[in-house]
Amino acid sequence: MEISYSKKKVLIVDNRLEDLAELKMILGSIGVSDIQVASSVNMALVMLRESSYDLCFVVFDLGKEHKNGLQLIQEATVERTRQFSTIFTLVVEPDRSKLLFGSLDSSPDTYISKPYSEPKVRFRLEKIMRVKEAVRSLDSLLDQEQREDALQMCSQLIEHYPALRFYINRFRGIILLQQGLFSEAGQLFETIIEQRDQPWARVGLGAALCHQGDYLNARQVLQQVIDESHFCVEAYTWLARTYRALGERGEAISLLRKAVMLQPTVPDLLGILGSLAAQNQEWNVAVEAYGKAIHYARQSCFQSEDYYFSLVAAYLARDHFDRDIEESAIRTLDDVMQAFPNEAIVQFKSRLMVAQVYRRVGAQARADLAARNAFDLFCELELTEKAEWVEVFLEGMEGTAVESDAQILKQSVNRDSAALEWGKLNIQGMLSYRQKNYAKALGLFVRADGILPGNPSLTLNLVQAALEQARKPGDERFELLLRCDNALYGINYGALSRRQQKRYLALAERCADMARVMAEGKREAKETIRA
Repeated sequence: MEISYSKKKVLIVDNRLEDLAELKMILGSIGVSDIQVASSVNMALVMLRESSYDLCFVVFDLGKEHKNGLQLIQEATVERTRQFSTIFTLVVEPDRSKLLFGSLDSSPDTYISKPYSEPKVRFRLEKIMRVKEAVRSLDSLLDQEQREDALQMCSQLIEHYPALRFYINRFRGIILLQQGLFSEAGQLFETIIEQRDQPWARVGLGAALCHQGDYLNARQVLQQVIDESHFCVEAYTWLARTYRALGERGEAISLLRKAVMLQPTVPDLLGILGSLAAQNQEWNVAVEAYGKAIHYARQSCFQSEDYYFSLVAAYLARDHFDRDIEESAIRTLDDVMQAFPNEAIVQFKSRLMVAQVYRRVGAQARADLAARNAFDLFCELELTEKAEWVEVFLEGMEGTAVESDAQILKQSVNRDSAALEWGKLNIQGMLSYRQKNYAKALGLFVRADGILPGNPSLTLNLVQAALEQARKPGDERFELLLRCDNALYGINYGALSRRQQKRYLALAERCADMARVMAEGKREAKETIRA
């Protein structure tokens, strides 16, 4: 197959001008005319959002304390600006390419090392382009997010191109995980491992087992990946999740810190580490993790106000709180207002936490002023927003000059929130819970969560009802525990109010205790089947 490069559009991501010029010259010599360049991951993400490319060369090492090239692929995948039809080539030294071995859904299509040469570049491109031409129909379906059709296409392509079955089955496994077909995904990855043991297949199997609550067997699978390759970040993060799910936060934190050492500029990873460290009251670790998460999340899909509020909460929780920390906390709360200028909730919560900072240092007059500001901002919110944050609002007003006014306002908001559909469902759910009708309460909380997803108070209500329902025998209890674990994992603990944090920890401990029993049962059942 003769390959024409004249109509190919190429993006090169490199911050070394000499190397960049050399690659441009080589690409030009094989016929590429449309070549664009970016010097950083954030710059490249902007370009990927605005245009599509046939080829993308991404240098892994873009400088100390800068996002690396692998993160471009990861972030583009998360924010859905990565097109499967685009060929991503990671430029990395052969020994560093071990970082790719366990990556399941964010790996490049191929890699190449410096120094460049025309024969080497041409060979790598032609090899992967022939593969991409064969699976073009699959790439098209994946770009359109037609996952069910893509699954069928995988089967058809394997029949036509049996030599590409491992390449295609990788996508098949990813789709099965995305579709929530965890048992099928696990069986597929086990088959792949039996035929050709691949680290990414073991990571996929570990993820599938985690999603099924089979944490002990998942731990065994993922530990083997780490024992054989210390560079697999995804293996560390999934392994950490098995320990967190079973209540072993210290071990989970240790694993996440190792993952951060390998990939120190991933905001999502840093945020998870910060959340777990805060739960374990390891405040120095939490402060460092949240601070870096803020820095590396800027201008990316991972930017979150929760990182700012979590950082300040970690400052406040530490025993040592001097003038420098006070200034850092206030500066962080000013920064979050600038980062989210049009978010009324962010503006309100920022002023609410300013009052807490001033109360921490005994500056009561300043605390009262900030509390009044937060009170006024709360009054300007829509009813849904008021009802969503009224508990946090009242807690933040405690000990200030406007506490009594806040209590009166809370009563008014609670009355009015009954007119909101999710508010009505939440109230009915709490009534059913008090009557010990946990199944009905859970159904009501689920419906409320569907209307107002992501609200911490609603999520904790849902988890509490689900844990009570899971105490009853039956197959449903496994699904309920998995739902609880996923719900708790999705909450950034550091951004919760103090009362919410206390409630979170109590529920997480109960969930972990029940999950340990479930995991032992899963392991025993699997061993019985094998015997």
